[in-house]
Order: sequence, then structure tokens, then C-alpha cells
Amino acid sequence: MYHQEPVDEEDTRMSSTLRTAVVGVRGIGGRHVQTVAAHPRAELVAVADLDVEAGRVAAEPHRARACETLGQLLERESELDAVILATPHHLHAPMSLAALERGLHVYVEKPIATRISDADRVVEAASRAGRVLAVGHQYRTYPGNVRLKQIVDTELGDVQRIVWQWLEARPETYYARDRWRCTWSHAGGGVLLNQASHDIDLLCWLFGAPAEVTAVVGNRGHTHEVEDTAIATVRFASGAVASLQFSTWARRLSYRQIDGDAGAVVWQDDLNANVPGAPEIFRLGRYDRPLRQLIPDSAAALSAQPTLDWEDVDCPTGDSPTLFDSFVGAALDGTIPITDGVSARTTTELICGILLAGLRRQAIAFPVDRAAFDELMDELIAGTLQIPRLQ
Repeated sequence: MYHQEPVDEEDTRMSSTLRTAVVGVRGIGGRHVQTVAAHPRAELVAVADLDVEAGRVAAEPHRARACETLGQLLERESELDAVILATPHHLHAPMSLAALERGLHVYVEKPIATRISDADRVVEAASRAGRVLAVGHQYRTYPGNVRLKQIVDTELGDVQRIVWQWLEARPETYYARDRWRCTWSHAGGGVLLNQASHDIDLLCWLFGAPAEVTAVVGNRGHTHEVEDTAIATVRFASGAVASLQFSTWARRLSYRQIDGDAGAVVWQDDLNANVPGAPEIFRLGRYDRPLRQLIPDSAAALSAQPTLDWEDVDCPTGDSPTLFDSFVGAALDGTIPITDGVSARTTTELICGILLAGLRRQAIAFPVDRAAFDELMDELIAGTLQIPRLQ
């Protein structure tokens, strides 16, 4: 369920260099320009940005060409293999579709789309074109998260309960810098789609597909129209149940507690929730015997508890592949990118489910009703529905 099929080797441009363009050169797009230009298996062919001068400044040091729009780029650059899209959220789906229809491999920044119906269309287009679709959920590559997945897969037994928080203050100055982040029409959401989408991607990566969600969604204090707080209860298809809290009206805290049949993990970082390093606190506790043995034991004391043997978890760092490394490898060698389109669609579907549950005040089963979510988003964009103020 979580991976798109590898690109057919007969239909892959098996060259030694991936000729790549970057659309959107400010912010994260500027980093992509540098990454492509420095990569041993990629060539920066062109950039595109509505700010023509910014595009020229980004392109010149690398002898790349500058265009104003994606359409202009696709028209002018006939010798192009791939495109990186680092634009506002509402442009991700239509730009991905245009590039895939041209036959290009696509690396799109998160989210894959602002609506699950659009995510469907992008994934289907990539499949039809036989092209690689990768999405910028880079938290999967961070050493602490890689180690956490190893533990979840091998140490905890059946995962039963999850407590997960991503909290951080975002002053109004943050939104004043990029006004598009404040609106349903351009951002498609607030804390869920913008900041916490990385954590929601990790949740789906670690625990699989969601089955049902209930939620409270609102704006606790920001002046913008999108949500700054979301609290949700998610039941995964595996049977695990998660309590999630996300907010940009809070002190900085990244906290995870995962309890399984055979052990537990505590993961906490309140210095910086967005860095790729190991967290401040990362502990693994193993039970002396699994809960499935303790609970039904007729000889157990009335208040018997499992004994936990705690240890600090080491997160070795090394030269692990980046998302762009895996994208290049997928395009040139026919492998699968770390964050492919199918798994990124699952992340977007959970976000859409949380919004639908919180704003319609009902339990939402998966798969999310596409028409119901489109109707909700249309109302939010039109202003006929507004999110509640949590005061």
C-alpha cells in the first residue's frame, strides 16, 4: 500500500545524469538549487520563478537558464528529465500534473496536494506516465526517526497506544512574511498541512494506514483564517490508537510515547522540534514479560505491573541518503524513492480526515470521502464556513 511501483527500466532514461529544473527559488527552493548543482548525478539545467531577478541570481552561478513560469520552462527546455517544485501548496498538484504530462520525473515539496482528490490525480498521473513521484517529507531520513522505526518494527511487539505532540510558537511575523500561508485557498490549512504534516507523515510511516479519526480543530489566537491547533484521536488499521496534539500557539515541544505489548518508547525534544539530530531524551523500556502473558495470568497479584528495563537509545549518524539522493536513484536506476507519491497521499488523507472530523464534528472513517472533503474545502475558501475560535 505504501509504495508506488518502480519505474519500468525499459521506459527509464538510463543516463548518468538527471537533467533537473527547480521551480520556486526562494526559501526551500534556494536549497534545492544548491543541492542539484552540487549533486554528482544531477545537472541544474534551469530555474523558474515569478520573481525574474531572483531566478536570474539563482541560475547564473550554475550556468543554468532562468524562466518566469513553469509553462515557459516546459516550453523552452526540451532536454529535461526532472523538475523540483518548491511553490506554495495550492500549486503543487496542478504543477505536478503538468510536469508528469510532459513526461518528467517530479519531486514536489510537501504536501503532495491540499485535497485528497487532487493527491489521487497526481498519483494516478505518475503511474500512467511511468515516472517517479517523490514528496518532500524529509523527516523519514533523520537518524532519530530511522532508529525509532527500527524499534517500532522489532522491539515493541504489537503497538497499542501512541501519544504524539508537536507544539511550537509561530508569531504573527512568521505569517506576515508569507501571506499565502494564512489562507485556505493558498495554504490549504494551517498547523496540520504546514508544520505538523511532517509528524503526520511519520505516524503513517511508523504505524500504517489510519482507519478512523475524531478531532477538535480551531484557531486559539492567531489572526489568520486557518487552524493553529488540532487535537485528534486516530485508530489505525493495525489496532493501535493515537492521541495527537499539534499547535502553533504553544511552547516548543516534540514528544512521543509509544506503548506496545513488549515495551515502550519515550522520545522528547523541547529545544528544536525541526532538526535532523537525535532528541534530548530517547529511551526504550522492555517488559520482563509481554502484557499478553501478564494480563490473563490467574496467579498474578491484583495490582501486578510489568517491570520495565530502561535504556538510553543511541542514534548513530552517518552518510544516510537524502530524499534527493533517493529521487535521483529512482529516476536513473529504477528504484523507489524514500517518500513516494502513494505513501505521501496517505499522509494527506489523514490530514484531510482530521480537518473533516474536527469541522464537521463527526467520526470519519477511511478512506476519506473525497466529495465530502472537497465540499468542506470549498466552504472554507468561500468563507461560508469558518473554523471555531478556541478561547
